[in-house]
Amino acid sequence: MIQILNSIRLYAFIISWMASISSIIWDNEKNVLIDIGVYSFGVFLILTIPFLKRQSIFIVLILILLASVIFERFPNISEIINGAEFILIFAGLIPTMGLVRAAALKMKSVKLSQSLLSKLPKELMPSGFQVTGHFSGAVINTGVFAMLSASIPKDANESYRRSAAEASLRGMASSACWSPFFVAFAVGQVYLASIHAWLGLVIGIVIGLLYSIASIKFVTPSISFEKLKKSLSCLKPISNHLILTMVSVVSMALIFNLTALSAVILVMPILVIIQCVYKPELYREIINETLGSMRNNIDDVLIISFAMLIGYFVTKSDGITVDFRNFNVESIPEWSVLVIIPFLMTLVSFIGIHPVISSTILLTIFTSSFFNIEPYLIMQAHLIGWCTGTLCSMASLSVITCSNLFKVPSHKVAFGVNVYVVLGFSLLGGAFLSIINQLIKYF
Repeated sequence: MIQILNSIRLYAFIISWMASISSIIWDNEKNVLIDIGVYSFGVFLILTIPFLKRQSIFIVLILILLASVIFERFPNISEIINGAEFILIFAGLIPTMGLVRAAALKMKSVKLSQSLLSKLPKELMPSGFQVTGHFSGAVINTGVFAMLSASIPKDANESYRRSAAEASLRGMASSACWSPFFVAFAVGQVYLASIHAWLGLVIGIVIGLLYSIASIKFVTPSISFEKLKKSLSCLKPISNHLILTMVSVVSMALIFNLTALSAVILVMPILVIIQCVYKPELYREIINETLGSMRNNIDDVLIISFAMLIGYFVTKSDGITVDFRNFNVESIPEWSVLVIIPFLMTLVSFIGIHPVISSTILLTIFTSSFFNIEPYLIMQAHLIGWCTGTLCSMASLSVITCSNLFKVPSHKVAFGVNVYVVLGFSLLGGAFLSIINQLIKYF
């Protein structure tokens, strides 16, 4: 019986994925594939509930509690269907990223980078893993942990593996500040106009660079510029592929006026198909691994979809949510908002509250008309909070995946040296954004 349900769920997920792609190409009410996709995705989500992990059930319960607080009434059928059409796009994101991970790990350039990483001296290992995790993770997200963990010498002790895991996590999570491939960016676009979301990413390039330099120096004080250059050499084999991927996605988004999420879902399968044309012997492995990820990585789909459904009702439907003036939020000093967002997201992550929950609440409040803050700065504050929140939360998929692949207990990955890094980044990053906002108002 369980096997039959799993099969039904997988087929429903595949149909939803195809419908998601069709909705991007032909966003019209005459597109019946959208309706089919909505109902298929609903079937998938319902059949996913019995298979949720304990920590995912906790996150879902928190989201239900959040909805009960901010909703004054239950959405009607029409609003629910419209919301379901809105979140259909997320039925395309997770499978697409699974496809990208499967394809990326088969590339010769990736294997060459792995070889260079394994040969790094011990003192350069943290910086090498962090830099590679930062740029590779910008495209394949948590898939980078499979790449990096395979680069560790087989006889490495726990101290070495823990240091490598922490560095990989620091690198991957921080690329959320500027990469359109993260769910964090899609979450922000629910609350902010597309132009402001993209401008937030531009600022994130500078933020990500400053963070990387500062955190590497903090963790490895003795590292010099010459040694850092040697760590960067591990990126050389994959740099052209990363640049091509980023340029392809951003160009598609700008030329056809798509959201980053839509561009990723359209462009990445095309790039993978091109790879399979050149290497036809890989396509079976890539398909099988993609289907495997669609069977296993189900918790995130449900959680993200539910959180985005709440976000949709908050931003698109009148009369559903409460008036936040009742909570006197306008009394919060404007200069502190850009610090509060990432810092609160960090603090609640320590107790297992996922950033998708905290960001839903904070963006609901601070994207309102109460505050005169540049929207793209709010976007970047949210992205910093997502980075720091996923770095230090044991409920984070990033921490769990990293822990499993590097064979280091999750509490040691989350609550080691990275605790100091996330606290510093959330406060200093938020303060930096606050200063920019004050300067903009002044001039």
